[in-house]
Amino acid sequence: CSGSVRQLNSKITAERNVRFYAFSLVDPDDEELIKSFENSFQKRFEFMAGLGFDVVESKLVTPDTLEDTVKWFSEKIKENDFPSDGLVLSFEDVEYGRSLGRTAKFPRNAIAFKWKDEQAETVLRLIEWSPSRTGLINPVAVFDPVELEGTTVSRASVHNISIMKELGLGIGDRITVYKANMIIPQIAENLTRSGKLPIPDSCPSCGGKTEIKNENGTETLYCDNPLCPAKNIKGFALFVSRNAMNIDGMSEATIEKFVDRGFIRTYSDFYRLGRFRDEIVTLEGFGEKSFKNLEEAVEKSKTVTVAAFIYALGIPGVGVSNAKLIAKHFDEDPLKIMNASAEELAEVERIGDVIAGDFAAYFSSEENRRQYEELVSILDFVKSDKSEEQDLAGLTFVITGSLNTYANRDELKSEIESRGGKVAGSVSKNTSYLINNDITSNSGKNKKARELGIPVISEEDYKNL
Repeated sequence: CSGSVRQLNSKITAERNVRFYAFSLVDPDDEELIKSFENSFQKRFEFMAGLGFDVVESKLVTPDTLEDTVKWFSEKIKENDFPSDGLVLSFEDVEYGRSLGRTAKFPRNAIAFKWKDEQAETVLRLIEWSPSRTGLINPVAVFDPVELEGTTVSRASVHNISIMKELGLGIGDRITVYKANMIIPQIAENLTRSGKLPIPDSCPSCGGKTEIKNENGTETLYCDNPLCPAKNIKGFALFVSRNAMNIDGMSEATIEKFVDRGFIRTYSDFYRLGRFRDEIVTLEGFGEKSFKNLEEAVEKSKTVTVAAFIYALGIPGVGVSNAKLIAKHFDEDPLKIMNASAEELAEVERIGDVIAGDFAAYFSSEENRRQYEELVSILDFVKSDKSEEQDLAGLTFVITGSLNTYANRDELKSEIESRGGKVAGSVSKNTSYLINNDITSNSGKNKKARELGIPVISEEDYKNL
């Protein structure tokens, strides 16, 4: 639902039949209206229903009927057209509830009751190793398909080598899986723990040598080959993504086809696809209309902000937020940015020495500078719109554990905030996601998240939100 609400195209949102259910009423300015509610939570619901809103289903309970009502809801949700992950138990007396105050984390007038995640037992058949644009190779568990929360699930990210070892995974093991907060497939437990799976010493994409890196106690697998095609394809996928050049319709599968056929070797090649028109229109899934749509999307993408362009380059540590900070600091001048020294970059707000060094190193490459200058000559830069889409608006994140692709937590935090999200220091019922690359950890935050039914996601999961 959040993805539908954040959609830039309102027509697509309308087609998805998103429904709003009112669940709370802010005190109106009309004192007489407030008095008419008679201090009753239920009467506020009735008022909203009278205005024509769909209101969340609720029941008044006493200590004697509470348990039976919870059981009734647990059966009722199975008949609903939408998923439900729990209940909120609140005092009917509004003023009494408010008089209880709140802790640093949440109000004392209500508690959340979460259903236990639906789990299914299945058999592990394969571990796929999935390379990313940074060289990180992620293990993905493939298992016999099972039904969870109304959908068929057959894959779950294992996130890193440390988690894979901790689970003691082996092909043929019986495992239990669930959907964290009814969304993200995860392995809950390995019932048979047959032993260690072999860790590949060569990249599944290029065959190059792999390396295990240990960062703050978390082991991850990397491809050492700077020319790895997977890095290029993932890098190209980032380049065309919505927060970057935003080339609509240019999927990763399409990029892979174009790379395999030699249509795309550098970023600039996206703007020269017309040379291969006759070949592209004959490809499976393409035709005259598809090519025309793609051509229009490519042309539209030429008008871009400097910040989006900088982010599109995939420079280590330079996410959406940091790209905006760098662009702003250098007056949104692409040539000033290219020629900035590490010392000048380190002066940018929230840009530390590590990111500054990586950024300067990127532009120390003559090939990178050549490609950059070529793109600058193609693109039409516009000033940043201060009212840019806030695609994480309404979501609250907590960050814990070590990070792999961000320089530090502050960098990830600033990116989340630049996209409209909030970052809290502790897990509460108001938390939307806990970001932790070690999702099976028994840390206090992980335990709290599991108790509240809050999804624990890795950096890669976060990037895919």
